[in-house]
Amino acid sequence: FLGAAPALHRYLVGQLLQLSRLEAQDPALRLPVRDLAALTRQQVALLAGQWPARGDDLLLQADAPVPVAGDEALLGVLVRNLVDNALRYSPPGRPVQARVHADADGAAWLVVEDGGPGLEAADLARLGERFFRLPGQDQPGSGLGWSIVRRIAAAHGATVTAGRSDALGGLAVRVRFPAASALSADAGR
Repeated sequence: FLGAAPALHRYLVGQLLQLSRLEAQDPALRLPVRDLAALTRQQVALLAGQWPARGDDLLLQADAPVPVAGDEALLGVLVRNLVDNALRYSPPGRPVQARVHADADGAAWLVVEDGGPGLEAADLARLGERFFRLPGQDQPGSGLGWSIVRRIAAAHGATVTAGRSDALGGLAVRVRFPAASALSADAGR
């Protein structure tokens, strides 16, 4: 454990810096349109390399381009945090799935589901509290990832909801981004 301590400290400092930068930014990001599907494919490939034993458990459904207005680096952090958490807290051999699609109104959706134990309602209500970690959790982490996800989502006008995954039985996180055309039109004003 002592050998892991410096890495954990660097991770915690990085998370705190990320959160601090987000809080200092203008919350109304109006940036060029990005392809959320391509960005998610990129982040899933990176995480599959970091979790080689979990490669067969990690599924991605992001076939068509899905436009979203936003900051590419921040969107990457959001996707990475959600998929990494799903891999981290879902037992080996249980699936983790990321899906990206657009609905009929042009809203972009990122859905990350896992086959883990899920969360009780009281714990779901606390997600996003800084430094909140489930009792008895042996996975390394800072308890800041959800705060960062929620802040990035808010900066992009997105909403984040979490609940039980009907498909996989664990946690399902749904992020809904406004239609990219609506955000781009607002940016021109």
